[in-house]
Amino acid sequence: MGDGRLGTKAEFCFVFFILLISMIGMTPKICKVRASGTIYIRADGSIDHPTANITTADNITYNFTDNNYDEIVVERDNIVIDGVGYTLEGPGAGIGIDLPDRSNVTITNVWIEDFSTGVYLNNSLQCHIIANSITGNADRGIWLAYSSYNSIVGNLVRNNGKGIQVYDYSDFNTITNNDISLSDIAVDFQRSRNCSISENLITVLMYHGIHIHDWSHFNTITGNNISGPDRGISLHHSSNCSISKNLIIAPGVYGISVYWDSNNNSVSVNHISAAGDEGIRLSGVRNNTINGNSVSESVTGIHLSYSDNNNIYENNIRNNDCGIELSGSGSLNNTICHNNFVNNTSQADSFISNNTWDNGFEGNYWSNYTGADSNLDGIGDTPHIISANNTDHYPLMGAFHSFNTTRGKYVNVISNSTVDSFRYFESNSTIIMRVSNITVNQTHGFCRISIPYEVMSEPFTVTIDGADPTHWNYTLYDNGESRWIYFEYAHSTREVVIIPEFSSLIILPLFLMATLLATVFYRRKLRM
Repeated sequence: MGDGRLGTKAEFCFVFFILLISMIGMTPKICKVRASGTIYIRADGSIDHPTANITTADNITYNFTDNNYDEIVVERDNIVIDGVGYTLEGPGAGIGIDLPDRSNVTITNVWIEDFSTGVYLNNSLQCHIIANSITGNADRGIWLAYSSYNSIVGNLVRNNGKGIQVYDYSDFNTITNNDISLSDIAVDFQRSRNCSISENLITVLMYHGIHIHDWSHFNTITGNNISGPDRGISLHHSSNCSISKNLIIAPGVYGISVYWDSNNNSVSVNHISAAGDEGIRLSGVRNNTINGNSVSESVTGIHLSYSDNNNIYENNIRNNDCGIELSGSGSLNNTICHNNFVNNTSQADSFISNNTWDNGFEGNYWSNYTGADSNLDGIGDTPHIISANNTDHYPLMGAFHSFNTTRGKYVNVISNSTVDSFRYFESNSTIIMRVSNITVNQTHGFCRISIPYEVMSEPFTVTIDGADPTHWNYTLYDNGESRWIYFEYAHSTREVVIIPEFSSLIILPLFLMATLLATVFYRRKLRM
């Protein structure tokens, strides 16, 4: 009987265990309910979706209360959609937030991911996309079409097919302070004008950092930090644009490319380094201005191909395999002046082209120029030959610098010294410069300076650490608007002070006034 009872107990335990396992398997799982299907914010302010995690108290501000899934279509103007840090997650296709024919809609603080397009503005005006995270969308993060006067500010736009796409007559839009990374093209413009692209941080997997093409005129691209693309900034069939103060690091091919009927553009004060091919490229274009740029450590600093009547001045071209190259029978009548070509393996190559390399009395600085300056004016006595049809007739004996003043006028300085600082004091029309020797063995320094009359009236006085220069010429040249002066000094670190002298016509009235005041004071003292 004992064996039978033991068997019965064992059988009972086994059956109980099987039943327990079965019950556990039958216990329903508690899952978060996902809102599926398109969410509509209707024109009357209502939210059309039974389980949308969105609430509004005033039909103006719509706050997320939890994550939402699938698309949001906005049919109401003058509202704010605040994600409060929650996520809008898609099924891998569709549009995250769709704004068709809308005005004054603000989208902020939403994490938008896994759609085809994160945010789409179609024929919408004065909308604002601010401080969102828009990531992992297959085609594009933000897309504007036929939409103007909108702002895209402070967003993280990462790992989308294209970061921000502005197409089809989307004019007067602002794109600023966004972090746009890990896309094939960060910012893509087509047929859109008068837009501003500024202060964005751009890291690109390939192709373009900023691509402006197909008649996208009058756009401004400034202050962007771009790294990693094949082409940092490119203009194609787009004119009258301004590209300035951008930092472009290690572009695979071009830093800035201006090509095919992109005319009358300004490329100024950009810093480009380590370009795999060319720092700045002009191809098939006319009448562009390239000035104040720094291009270094690249294969070619500036390259012109089939491009004419362009103005290239005040650029620093350093440590490239080739400083500047002009090729193609159409690269004619370009003016190249006041540039610094320093330590490039080949300073300049010019093939089948005829261009101007000076302005008639000043040219460029060439670090490999070996000519003399016997007449002491800061200009080489012999021309610098570039090719058979290209000559710099007035090579500079020192590097060119240009300094703005509080009067909006520039003082140009040509010097074989390092110009450590430049200050202009409008109150007494005084210039103070600090200069130092470039190498430890340098013993002689000079400055050739152009001073506009609106900055300082002649005659001038120059002191070097309070003493006279070792040589000076204060009447070197005058064009009616500016005076050119020249002076020399023994080298070390020096303080240069330039002040206007008081002419006799000013000193005499001051002397008479001082005499009159002294007489009046003396008579009053006698009466006392």
